[in-house]
Amino acid sequence: MKEKLIRFFAGRYGNDSLNQFLFILELIFLALSFFTPNIIVSFLFFLVFFSYLFRSMSRNIYARQAENMKFIAIRTKITHTFKAVRKNFQETSYRHFICPKCAQIIRVPKGKGNIEITCPNCRTRFSKKV
Repeated sequence: MKEKLIRFFAGRYGNDSLNQFLFILELIFLALSFFTPNIIVSFLFFLVFFSYLFRSMSRNIYARQAENMKFIAIRTKITHTFKAVRKNFQETSYRHFICPKCAQIIRVPKGKGNIEITCPNCRTRFSKKV
């Protein structure tokens, strides 16, 4: 029996940061379905649950890695946006911007007017009013 389980799980994708996010989303939908019994919340719970199972049991590792990389890029843009907003409130003499290509946080001195900012990471140029 143990050998059958080992053979079954060999070559499966497993867990990554997107699966961890889906698991947390599952728990949220499960808690919501207990407090507000709604068919839409139950449907969303099962949709997320089966996508979690599909991703973790998949043998197509390259496709799951590509999905995970897209998720990480989106998550990075969102978290860096919140960090830049927080830093704008903390520092009064600088403005913080997000590079539209790589989501790098860039610090620029205030009071310079319209300037063209070059990202030090990816060399993307974009204009902002400081």
